[in-house]
Amino acid sequence: MLFVRLLLVIIILTSVSASAKTDWKLRKEASGVTIYTRNVEGSPYDEFKAVVTITNTTLNRVLNVIIDVKNYPNNFPNCGSAKVLEQKSKYDDIHYITIKAPWPITDRDAIYEATTTFSQDGKRAQVKLDPRGDYLGEKKNFIRVHNGSGFWDLQEVAPNTVQVIYQFHADPAGEIPAWIANSVIVSNPLKTLENLKKLATET
Repeated sequence: MLFVRLLLVIIILTSVSASAKTDWKLRKEASGVTIYTRNVEGSPYDEFKAVVTITNTTLNRVLNVIIDVKNYPNNFPNCGSAKVLEQKSKYDDIHYITIKAPWPITDRDAIYEATTTFSQDGKRAQVKLDPRGDYLGEKKNFIRVHNGSGFWDLQEVAPNTVQVIYQFHADPAGEIPAWIANSVIVSNPLKTLENLKKLATET
């Protein structure tokens, strides 16, 4: 009987822990985009998840916008510059970005490897973003972001209709108050997905 009780306690605690990791808070709905955030254990910086369903487009068209590194400054708020450092394949690159910060905060830079995988039926794709901060030496006037990862998940949910999930968590490094960093993880993903909708449906 004692063993059974202990087992039940373990199951309950495991369930509580698992639910805490997926305890998303709805933060904003606008322009067809829904933004959620959640706390991350051991970090003062929140994680975000942005969701949008785009009609009159295709999965490949949406994906091509997402992996078009040279246009990141136009698509991502606060992105100052972007360039591919190594093109391993069409769907696998290592790229460098700079991130503009409001004065007096020092601008950031980061390096990520973007790796795309597809489902067997071709109706789903995921672009995984892994930090590669040591790929290139650190630059003067920038603070290198070493800790940050996430993904883009694209799924064809109906003909010419693609659901996009953009999820990311990062530590901006240096001395940035958490409330400042957390204040932009709603507005920036919202603007990013608004831009994505526009670019993926333009004729």
